[in-house]
Amino acid sequence: MSTEGLGRRVDFDFLDRLAAGDQTLMREVLGIFVAESRRWRQVLERGFSPEFSDTVHTLKGAGRAVGAHFLGDLCEDWEMGALEDAETIITELDLVEIEIQAWLDR
Repeated sequence: MSTEGLGRRVDFDFLDRLAAGDQTLMREVLGIFVAESRRWRQVLERGFSPEFSDTVHTLKGAGRAVGAHFLGDLCEDWEMGALEDAETIITELDLVEIEIQAWLDR
């Protein structure tokens, strides 16, 4: 299934391959990501804490798993000390969530 024109933050073709073309599975995984993203954002907005570090690490893997590779890379940059605050991560998370929701709503 072609996803051309749906945006560039999420590689839906990557997730499609990972899900072996199972659209029901894709919808379930993306729905979980959107639901969890609200909790992740709340933790990130509160600032640095042990939970903050765990959330960035979780978000790195979750982002990459759904095809949001740049989001995963930003989280890795933060873990490696190349990114000092979470504003860039929060902004990217918001954009990824919007794109995923648009895909789910189509």
